[in-house]
Amino acid sequence: MKTRVMVKEGEYRLAKAGVMDAKIDAEELYCLACNCDKVFVFLRREEEVDKKTEEKYMELIERRAQRIPLQHIKGEQEFMGLKFKVTPDAMVPRQDTETLVTEAARTIRKEFENAMEGLKRASLFRKFKGLDGFEILDLCCGSGIVGISLSKILESVSVSATDISLPALKLAAENALLNRVGVEFYQGDMFQAVAGGQQVTQSGPRGKARGTKVKRFDMIVSNPPYIKSGTIPMLQDEVKKYDPMEALDGGRDGLKFYRTIADQAADWLKPGGWLLMEIGHDQGEDLRKMIKDSGRYSPAEVIKDLAGKDRVVKCRVMDL
Repeated sequence: MKTRVMVKEGEYRLAKAGVMDAKIDAEELYCLACNCDKVFVFLRREEEVDKKTEEKYMELIERRAQRIPLQHIKGEQEFMGLKFKVTPDAMVPRQDTETLVTEAARTIRKEFENAMEGLKRASLFRKFKGLDGFEILDLCCGSGIVGISLSKILESVSVSATDISLPALKLAAENALLNRVGVEFYQGDMFQAVAGGQQVTQSGPRGKARGTKVKRFDMIVSNPPYIKSGTIPMLQDEVKKYDPMEALDGGRDGLKFYRTIADQAADWLKPGGWLLMEIGHDQGEDLRKMIKDSGRYSPAEVIKDLAGKDRVVKCRVMDL
């Protein structure tokens, strides 16, 4: 069977199984089967495929036809130009979340620019002391993509990351090692993790976090669960069957975790510190009101993603 014919057959089987982007996935799986890139597939499209490669490819197609996510089959996913290991222990990285990372990075760079400008007018002692490191908390970190990406693309930042799931944190620690960044991971329920949770490394738990409220951050970033409980059965099989339920379910109205964050984040932020949260496309106004009603933050800004949908809420704790 020729390459183009076999890939077309793979596309047909995936489309029949209800897989979105069947053509793209069929090509990706062929690249995986023969350890090549798409240019190779194009150049060899009229060549005959050996029996061993054909069998391997059809096995991969069968797995994808069962609606196993492509990323789980490949074992990795690219995010912000970096590679991350993917397992069923955490949500598959989504491109939507790049909006959160991009906005956080832009905000931090602006903070550094302002600080450097201030140093030009500062005393000799302040200039000698230099800029303090920017401390970030990645809350509900999952596989670690947000905190690890920020640590990789920015200088002079220190990242702590938390999650309630130990398997997810072990995966995040592996991803930090894979991308050669230093991130501290803590297990616990929301802010309890940094109050006294278990520190986690690639090999597992090894100690406790510092005592309650001894540390404050310059920025908190979070991509918490925000899917309404009642809509989860309507999600694609790839999501509802293979992403951890605890990473999806945001309660009856999808706002359960945002209430906790809006209520407590100000206690963990330095004066003037930033809070950025990824949101569902229809949650912008709810979060804007929630932030306003708390009385502890500046008016929330809602940032849109590349598709023009509300994706990130950004505000600043007020310096009372």
